[in-house]
Amino acid sequence: MRCFRVLVASLWLTACAAQQTIPPSDPLLYDSNELAQADSVVIGIPGALTSVRVLRPIDRMKTSKRAVAYFRLPGFDGRPKEESIILDRAAARIARLVQTHDLRRIDLIGHSTGAVIALEAAKHIRAASPNVDVHVSAISTALPAPQPVLAGLRGAAGTVAAAARARSLNPRKVWLEYYRRLAYGPDVDTRAETVEAADALVAANDDRIELPENGLYRRHTRDLRRWTNPDPDALKGAQITFYHGAVDPVFPPWATRRFVDTLPDARVTFIDGHGHLILLTYPQVWDRITSTLNEPSSD
Repeated sequence: MRCFRVLVASLWLTACAAQQTIPPSDPLLYDSNELAQADSVVIGIPGALTSVRVLRPIDRMKTSKRAVAYFRLPGFDGRPKEESIILDRAAARIARLVQTHDLRRIDLIGHSTGAVIALEAAKHIRAASPNVDVHVSAISTALPAPQPVLAGLRGAAGTVAAAARARSLNPRKVWLEYYRRLAYGPDVDTRAETVEAADALVAANDDRIELPENGLYRRHTRDLRRWTNPDPDALKGAQITFYHGAVDPVFPPWATRRFVDTLPDARVTFIDGHGHLILLTYPQVWDRITSTLNEPSSD
């Protein structure tokens, strides 16, 4: 039973932080020489329990004047697992990068919890560096409270249903079954093409999927549950585009639309037939984001 509870916790891929008890490491990963020569930077921020590897298409956005950086989460990509994600601290670190270098533009690309970090970072940057052109691409964004708690309940219910379908309490078997619906929504098995796509996705990622220890899950989730999107008007002047699966089982499209409508200068595109993992199931999202890199500011 304990293993099953850990599994339920680990399946909620939306989240963020806990109390910090040790001096934090630098979460940012970048080439300092490239950044010194650049006048803009693209920063990729993964979702909870995820490596920056899922964001590696961002590397293709690099030019002689545009650097690329990544935000590492605790327990991944060499960052100590004992640390926690604290939203305001993460946002402030990204803002300091802008202040340290002579940048004219910053593009923040975040998935799920990473999208929340991107939004909070945009607020910091607009306040401290108002002349910097700020663009946010939020993929499968997490939402303000109480939605993260509700997402946890949806994940628990989805896990129980996955266990029933898999006829097993084996954590890995249940997770792989749940993963299919996380990717393509609750009706994944109603069409032959989505069944085939889901099976192919699971096969391609089976050897990379690791169930995290419960302590890491807690350190990746606590802060998001308390997030209320304070001072949304601080985002005025930032260009914000959301890309969201139209059948996302974690953060529903209706709640996402309502959230986007509370933000200045924000727009949302819903991707038909896709769930919470559009980074993997809808790679065309990278072409869409790349096409915005030369868009001017609305200021």
